[in-house]
Amino acid sequence: MKFLLNKKIIAFIISLQEAFIAVIPFIIFSALLALLNIFDSYFHISFISHKTLTGFTKASLSFLSVIATLTISYFIAKRIKTSEIISIILSLSVFSSILYYEHPHFPFILPTGFTVATLYSAIISPVFLKIFYKKFSLKINLTDPNYHIYKYFNYIFVFLIAYVFVMVVYIAVDYVMDFIIDKYNPLHINLPEIYILAIRDFLVQIFWFAGIHGEHMVNALFGKEILDKVMFDNLTYGEFHRLFINIGGAGIGLSLLVALLLKAKNETVETVARLSVPFVFFNIDDIIIFLIVVFNKFLFIPFIFLPLLNLTLGYFFVTFMNIHFTDYYVVWSTPVFLDGFLKTNSVIVPFFQLFLVILDTFVYLYFLDRYFKIQSLENKRKILRDSLGIHEEIMAKKDIKAFMANQEIIEANTKLNEIINSLNEDNMFVYYQPKVNIKKNRVKKFEALIRYYENGKLTGPYFLSIIEKAGLAPIIDIWVCKQVKKDLHKFKEIDASVSVNLHPDTLKSFDAISKVLDIFDGEKVVFEIIERSFVNNEATTNVERIKQHGFDISIDDYGVGYSSLETLIRQNVSELKIDKSIIDEIETKKGFIVCKNTIHLCKELNISTVAEGVETKPQLEAVKKLNVDLVQGFVFAKALPVDKAVEFAKTFNLDDF
Repeated sequence: MKFLLNKKIIAFIISLQEAFIAVIPFIIFSALLALLNIFDSYFHISFISHKTLTGFTKASLSFLSVIATLTISYFIAKRIKTSEIISIILSLSVFSSILYYEHPHFPFILPTGFTVATLYSAIISPVFLKIFYKKFSLKINLTDPNYHIYKYFNYIFVFLIAYVFVMVVYIAVDYVMDFIIDKYNPLHINLPEIYILAIRDFLVQIFWFAGIHGEHMVNALFGKEILDKVMFDNLTYGEFHRLFINIGGAGIGLSLLVALLLKAKNETVETVARLSVPFVFFNIDDIIIFLIVVFNKFLFIPFIFLPLLNLTLGYFFVTFMNIHFTDYYVVWSTPVFLDGFLKTNSVIVPFFQLFLVILDTFVYLYFLDRYFKIQSLENKRKILRDSLGIHEEIMAKKDIKAFMANQEIIEANTKLNEIINSLNEDNMFVYYQPKVNIKKNRVKKFEALIRYYENGKLTGPYFLSIIEKAGLAPIIDIWVCKQVKKDLHKFKEIDASVSVNLHPDTLKSFDAISKVLDIFDGEKVVFEIIERSFVNNEATTNVERIKQHGFDISIDDYGVGYSSLETLIRQNVSELKIDKSIIDEIETKKGFIVCKNTIHLCKELNISTVAEGVETKPQLEAVKKLNVDLVQGFVFAKALPVDKAVEFAKTFNLDDF
C-alpha cells in the first residue's frame, strides 16, 4: 500500500512538473515584458509608450493564471486517464466561479500566476470528474458507432455533479481557513517584528517550492503590514528583505543561478541558467524556480532555509555595523548590488551582499552536486544493483543513451525513476517456459523469463524497453543469471538445461560477460541471443568467449529484424528459434513456405529448431508436419515457477494436448 501511495504522489508531482514546463514559454514571455518595463523605468528605452507596455505586462501576468489552470488540468486529466477537454472546461468553470466568489464586485480581475484558485480548480476538478464518471455515467456499448458522441454526452450530468461538489468543497474549506487565519494569523502573533519577518519568509518559500507565487500568496492570506514597518532609520522591513534576502529573487536566486552555471551537468540545465541571467539580475527568477526548484526534494533545504540564514546574518550586520541608510526607496526590481549602494551611498552593503551570495552559492553547490549525482544514470545503475542484490561493479559504456530534455524523454526518465524505485527481489521473479520435444514426447529444455508482481497480479516485464534505453539491461541480465543459478540444481533432477537471454548491451560489456561466465561456470546453460548482437565487434568477441567456455548459442527471434543468412554461415550456433510473428502466419500459404524452408535449411546445417509462440492446435499440427524439433508456447504451458516447471516435465505427455 505504501508503494502504491508513493506512486500516486509521484504521478501527481510529475503532472504538475509537466504543466509547469508547458507554461515556461509564457512565463519567459511575461518575464521578458517585466524586464522591458524595468528598462523603460530606469533608462527610458522603449518602442511603445510606458502606459501601454505596463498594461500589456499586467495583462500577460494575469492571463498566466488562466494558462496555468488550462495546462495543469490537462496534464492531471491525462495522468489519471479522464477526458482532457472536459477536465479543462470544468477547471476553467470552477476557476471563474472562484474569482466571482472571491471578488463579486470585480469578477474579471485575474490573479497573477499560480494561485490557490489556479491549483485547486485545475487539480481537484479532473480528480472528481473521474470519480463521479465511474459512479454516475451510463454504460455505453464500445461497439456502438456513435460511441464517441455518447461518451461526451455522458459527461453532462457528471460535469454538473463534479462542478457543484468542487465548489461546495472550496467554499467550505475557504470558510474554515478564513476562520483559522483570522484567529491564528502567524503574522499577527505577539513576537518581535524580525521574527514575524522570518515566519513570513518561511511561508513565502514554502509556497514557491509548491509552485505558487509566494509573495502574492502570503500577502493575500496573511497581509503584508510587516513590510511597511520601519526597521531602522530610513529602512523598512520590506527594503531589508529586498537587500539581504531577495537577492536575485526568491530563494536567493542569484546564488542558485551562479551555482547552476558552475555545477550544471547537462546542456538543458545550463541553457536554463544562461537564459535566466538577465532576469535574475533584476530579481526575476521564475524561470529557474519553475524549471529547477519546484518539487525538487534535493533543493528543498537550501531554497527554504538560506533566506532565513541571510535574514539572521543581515540583521546582525545592520545592527552591529551601524549602517546609515538614505531615503532612497528600494523597489523590488532594483538591480542586485546597485540597490545596496543607492540605499547607503557606500560599498559596504554591496560587499556584504556579495559575501552572502558567495556563502549561499557554496551551500547550493553542495546540494546541486547531490542532485546531479542522483539524476545521473550511473547512480540509477547503483540503485538497481542494490535493489536486485547485485553489488559487483559492472563497467558501463561511455555512450550510454542519456535521457535528456524534450517532453517525450522527460516522460521516459520519469518512468525510469518509478521503475528503478519499484524493482526489488521481492516483486521480480524468474519463471521457466518449457520447450517441448514433440518427436521424443518429453521436456528437457526451458527458457528463463522475467515475471513482475504488481498490484496483486503477475505480469511480463513491461519495463524492459525503458531499462534498455537507459543502458541498464546488463544489470537485469546478471540478476536473472544469479536467480537461474539458484534453480539449476532442481533442473538437474530431470537432466534438463535452461536457456538464458542476453541483451546486446550485455554482450558488448567484457565485465558483464565475465560475470555471467563466472556465475555459470561448469553448468548446463544455453544463451539465447538476438541477431543484431552480431553486428557489434565487441559483442561478437564476447560470443566467442561464451563458446570457448563450452556454452551453446541459440539465435532468438529469427524471422524479424536482420534475419541474415550470413549469421547461420559465420556463427556456430546449436539452436534457432523461429519468431512468434512467423508462427502466427504458418496457417497461410506464404507463412507455411517460409517456416518449411527455414526448418529444412537448419536441418541441413545441423541446427536444432524451436517454434516459439505456438498457441493453437492448428499451429501445433502445422509445426509437427514441418518436423520442427522443439515447440514453445501457450499451447503447452505458460512460464512456470521452477517447482511447477520441473513437475510439468515429469508428468508431460503429448497425448494430453
